[in-house]
Amino acid sequence: MKINNFSAGPSKIPNEILQNISKEIIDYKDLGYSVLELSHRSVAYEELVSISKSKLRKILHIPDDFQIIFIQGGATFQNTFIPVNKKSLIDNISFLISGTWGEKTHSDFELYFGNKISNHNIQHIGYENALTDIANSDEEYLYFTSNETIEGIQIRDFNTFTNKKLIVDMSSDICSYKFDWSNLSYIYAGAQKNLGIPGVTICIFRQGFHEKNTKTSYLDIENHIKKNSSFNTPPTFSIYVLSKMLDWIIKSGGIKKIEENNSKRANKIYQYLDENNDYFQLPAPKNLRSYSNIVFDFKEGFKTQKFLNHSVENGFIGLNGHRSVGGIRVSNYNSITDEMIDDFLVLLEDFVK
Repeated sequence: MKINNFSAGPSKIPNEILQNISKEIIDYKDLGYSVLELSHRSVAYEELVSISKSKLRKILHIPDDFQIIFIQGGATFQNTFIPVNKKSLIDNISFLISGTWGEKTHSDFELYFGNKISNHNIQHIGYENALTDIANSDEEYLYFTSNETIEGIQIRDFNTFTNKKLIVDMSSDICSYKFDWSNLSYIYAGAQKNLGIPGVTICIFRQGFHEKNTKTSYLDIENHIKKNSSFNTPPTFSIYVLSKMLDWIIKSGGIKKIEENNSKRANKIYQYLDENNDYFQLPAPKNLRSYSNIVFDFKEGFKTQKFLNHSVENGFIGLNGHRSVGGIRVSNYNSITDEMIDDFLVLLEDFVK
């Protein structure tokens, strides 16, 4: 049976990359040993890290005054890593909370600092004018999660906050659209949605963002900068897969083509759901609908599990919404194909009929 993998993460990897990886698991670059055995102290690995950073800089048009490191711990570790390296955020940051992951980060920042941190929860105060009001708040720095995977809410236009210095969790939508760097201070992303497999977190930050750190060595961002992301044994295989994904993005036409494909696929699903709104309900407002995670449910709730069971029986996996909210979630990451979207819509339409 053909499998269509719409999992929210770890997500689908392009078949051509899987085939290439399978060869280099046996013999990496004709060196006679596996990429799984690649030493993080070797010249080959140092080249892999440097080239990966260069590819990432090319794809996202990262300015020269930004630094890049690859570390472990996932996005959740950043809830400690960022405040420990920027102590002045304690009374100079506000949070735009549009969903679960933003709420989690806000709670962690408050716990770390032992201090209340200003927040604007657009889920609670309503959406109308919310982003504009937040842009006019007093704090210099603003945090938000660009794409909330559970709620299906996405903020792609960073220029809405031109007078803010932004700290953005881009774990589920990095390298899926072009954005402006002019007001960004720090972005980070786990690789397992658009850029490979779990294990490596990409951190991109403006030079001078961090402050003197007196905590333990792994928490000191300077150590990771000085050692070119090899302060301790790094997630070598995850970085290797990241490099392959970056090659694939460049080969596919770069960030512009990736963005076109993502928006086309997402809009095809949203159009069908809107045209059949007697059957479906969508929690996200139209102006904040995610291109990365299309979240919806049947108005007659009992049909949801029936559809999910029907999906699995027909080779579609990963369509269930997050366990905290239920429903249906179509994760439309970079590796998803037009054919997969078409197949999904045929499945959904047949079920509705």
